[in-house]
Amino acid sequence: MEPEFDHSDEERLLLEAIEARATDIHIDPLTEAYCVRFRIDGILRVRRTLSRDEGEKLVNQIKANAGIDPGTVFHPVGMREKWNLRGESIDFRVTLVPCVSGPKIAIRVLDLNRIERRLSHLGLQDQDRECLERWASELNGMILVTGPTASGKTSTVYALLHDLANESRHVITVEDPVEYEINGINQIQVDERHGVDFAEGIRASLRLDPDCLMVGEIREAEAAKQSVNAAVQGHVVLATMHSRDAASAITRLRNFGLHDHQISAALGVLVNQRLVRKLCWECVEMGDATEKERSFFERRGLSAPERAGTAPGCDACDGVGYHGRTGIFEVWNLQEPEYDAILKGKDERYLREEVDKEDYTSLLSDARAKVESGVTSVAELIRTHTDLPWQAG
Repeated sequence: MEPEFDHSDEERLLLEAIEARATDIHIDPLTEAYCVRFRIDGILRVRRTLSRDEGEKLVNQIKANAGIDPGTVFHPVGMREKWNLRGESIDFRVTLVPCVSGPKIAIRVLDLNRIERRLSHLGLQDQDRECLERWASELNGMILVTGPTASGKTSTVYALLHDLANESRHVITVEDPVEYEINGINQIQVDERHGVDFAEGIRASLRLDPDCLMVGEIREAEAAKQSVNAAVQGHVVLATMHSRDAASAITRLRNFGLHDHQISAALGVLVNQRLVRKLCWECVEMGDATEKERSFFERRGLSAPERAGTAPGCDACDGVGYHGRTGIFEVWNLQEPEYDAILKGKDERYLREEVDKEDYTSLLSDARAKVESGVTSVAELIRTHTDLPWQAG
């Protein structure tokens, strides 16, 4: 039975979230109560329901400890705070938004371990990891990591930064927000209210003569142009951007007003990725792939896996059947045929079909390998990627 919540001290809630591996805590106002939910492995799960009085007391405690005005808040407020929990200092980002039913609070747990991972911890296949390691050693062109929101792009970029950063290199990042402060790296916080957007942050960074520049996210045309120009001028550039797959990133750059000769001159490696839950290692059971599992891949042009895993749930995974997450990756190391196709203005469909198959892993082929090895399930792929333009590669 779940222990009773002590509304006089939010420390218990924060500790519980950390022990549950939650990345976010949501405290939602209902009509006559409050609901507390944790996001674990990307899924929101209800932890408890509080009475209206208990919920309001909890919200007021968090506001007070985060330095938010204890009175009525009429506008969204965001604060970053450190809490000392059992002798350990942990960073949290607190966001409060006024809703019709009352104030809603979301707390992001900023776990430094998440951005201290190396490339070997992300779930890359050997050839894809070697491709990124080769790029980090040769520093040939810009690397662009793409995918939707919450697909693990920041973890991949920081894993590369850890390989690049050393005492002989000057590394600068432009981020919004700077969630993790990294010793030895100069980080610029985007602050549009004071005239520092991504484009201005990049321009300022280049005046500081960086060896390596990381752009947290390319959102607008000017930031895209500044990033590509920096790469063309010989700077090492890592950047993230939203796109459905690697080929559609070329279309996105074109839509930002970049010319094909600029894109081909700048890009070295394109990565597209997603996050999927991993089957629980304690209760996973391997067996012959079902007709539905085989059909998922065959209808998308790839041979079906012979084996697949299921996990009924156990104490280790809290009965869910999944524990932790890993990445599914498409790593595109551009070669002469692709550069030539970009220069000729070929569309993304053509690029998907014509990529160099010898040095390329599609999202679907990587997904297939992870299903056959019991890392994840077809059910998880269906849950997360039904809109993806899967291609066999």
